[in-house]
Amino acid sequence: MSTGTGTSTNGARRHTPRRLSWWSVFWLTAVWVLLWGSHSAVVVAGGVLTAVLVLVVFPLPRVRVRLRLRPWAFVVLVARFLADVLVASFQVAWLTVRPGPPVRGVVMDLELAGDDELLQTITAEMTALVPGTVVVDLEPSTRLLTLHALDVSTPREAKAVRRRVLGQEARVLRAFDPRAEELLDPRRRKEAR
Repeated sequence: MSTGTGTSTNGARRHTPRRLSWWSVFWLTAVWVLLWGSHSAVVVAGGVLTAVLVLVVFPLPRVRVRLRLRPWAFVVLVARFLADVLVASFQVAWLTVRPGPPVRGVVMDLELAGDDELLQTITAEMTALVPGTVVVDLEPSTRLLTLHALDVSTPREAKAVRRRVLGQEARVLRAFDPRAEELLDPRRRKEAR
């Protein structure tokens, strides 16, 4: 049972009103104006009111971002990602026109090294954007990424896909996570378990 002061009788934490993020109001208003295709005062005012209403009725959870951008690692991440997309595009295009038996694929699970949900999501999205791989599921609590890989029929080919995806995650961690080397060192990961 809860009391009128915002605390419950069983000692649960208080529900305090959250402050409105004016940065979120700005971006939601900008999207509203773009969707309407007009920047009249009425559309802008309607966008502001709609943004405030949406943020009050559907409050966003507080996200603690503990990222540190490393510029050189970020450049490597983007360059390698673009190269992977380009190469995989040609490989998938060839698979669609080449003669021979139908192309087979496999569904596989990979355990990610990082425990940050945002970085796990970035890894999953970058993996899904490379042609030939489709992310089926990501379970952040167990760090399990399930994906479908195209043109995989042997354990050796499956191992190459795993190595490629885990390499992608390593580049994401090196670009953004302050604890990247600790997370990527297998000895330290075994000690933490």
